[in-house]
Amino acid sequence: MPIGELPPEDAAARDVEERLRDLAAGFPSALRDRVNRLLFGAAQAILQLAEVDLVRFEAGSAAGSHTLAVWEEVAPVMSETVESVNRLVAVAEEVFPPSVQTALETGLDAAFGPSSESGPDRPPSKEEEIAAMVSAVSMGLRRDVARLGERLRNPSVVSDTWNLISDLLEFRGRLRAGIGELIYQLASTVEEVERIKVIPGYASDLAQALLVRNAATNLAFLFRGHARRIAAAPDDRLAAVLAEALRDVHAFSRTRALSALRTADKRLFLETREKLHALSLENPLRGREIRLAAENLARFLDSLSMVSRRENLRLHDRQRLAEAMAAAELARQTTEASAVRAALVRAVAAASALYGRDPQLDAFLRAQRHFPCEWLTDAEAPAELSKLGGLLSAIPAP
Repeated sequence: MPIGELPPEDAAARDVEERLRDLAAGFPSALRDRVNRLLFGAAQAILQLAEVDLVRFEAGSAAGSHTLAVWEEVAPVMSETVESVNRLVAVAEEVFPPSVQTALETGLDAAFGPSSESGPDRPPSKEEEIAAMVSAVSMGLRRDVARLGERLRNPSVVSDTWNLISDLLEFRGRLRAGIGELIYQLASTVEEVERIKVIPGYASDLAQALLVRNAATNLAFLFRGHARRIAAAPDDRLAAVLAEALRDVHAFSRTRALSALRTADKRLFLETREKLHALSLENPLRGREIRLAAENLARFLDSLSMVSRRENLRLHDRQRLAEAMAAAELARQTTEASAVRAALVRAVAAASALYGRDPQLDAFLRAQRHFPCEWLTDAEAPAELSKLGGLLSAIPAP
C-alpha cells in the first residue's frame, strides 16, 4: 500500500467523519457543539457495535466443521454492547435533556415520527425537533437493553448457545440501525444526504448484504439443480451426484458470505451441511434420507432470497432499479447500431447490481456471463434491449 494511503475501510470511516463535521457546522451556533457531540457519540457507538463473528470454522475442512463461541468470548461482547449504549444515552441526555412530557412508551420504532413537543399553536423549533427525536431514541435504547437483559435471564436462551448468540447479534444489529437512523435524521435537518455518506459502517454493511445475496442466489440456483439430480439418481449413481452437490456447498462455505449470514440462517445451513456430509460417508447410503436432506437444503437456500427485504438492500435496489431503467430508456432512444449495443452494455451493467432481487432478471444476468451483450450482432441488440427493459419494468418497486 502506498505511503500515506489508508486501507479502504479506514478511508471510508475518515470520509464519514469529515462529512459529519461539515454537517454539524451547518447547524445554528446555539446547537452546533451539542449536535457535534451527539453525532460523534452516535458514530462511536455504531463502530463499537460492529458485527462480530461468534461461530468458529475449521479452515480447510471438507466437512465444514464448526464450533460456537464459549461464554468467555460471549460475555465481553455483551458487556461492551451494554456499555456502548449507556455511553451514548448519557451523551444524548446531557446535550438534549429529555422533556418531562416524553411518553414512557416511546421507543426506536416511533422515534422518527413527527414531534408534538411544541403543541398545536406553533411548529416545533429545530431544537425541539431534535430533542424529541433524541429523547425517543434514548428511551428506546434503554428499553431494548432491558429486554436483552430479560432474554439473557431466560434459561431456554442461555442454555442454547445458538439462541444466545442469535439474540445478542440481532440486538447489536438493531441498535446499529436505530443509531444510524438517528444520525441520518439529524443530518437531513440541514442538508439532503445519503445514508452511505453519513452513517459509519453503512457502506460495509451494505457490501456484506450484497455479498450474501449474490453468493446465496448462486448457490440456490446450483443446488436446486443438484437436488433434482439427487431425487432422480439411481442408487448406483447417488454417491457421485451427492459428491457434486457437496462440492458446491463447500465452495460457498469458503466464501465470506457464510460468516455474514444471519445467525439463525447460519445454524440451519451448517447443520444441514453436516448431515449431508455424514450421510455421504455411510455405506450403504440411505437414499431416502439423502434426498430429503437435499430437498430441505434447496428450499432453505431458496428462502434466503428474503435477504432483499433488509432495509439497506431495499434502499439500494430502489436507486439501482431507477438507474438501470434510465440506462435502458437511454439505449432505446439511440438509433446507431453500435451505439445501441454500447448503451445496452451500460444498461446491463446497471442491472447487474440487482442480481438476486428477481428470479427472471437473475436468469437473464446469468446468461450474460456466458454470452455477454457485447458479443451481439447489430441486428440482435434491439431485441435484447427490449427484453431487459421488460424484465426491469416487471420488478415491483422495492
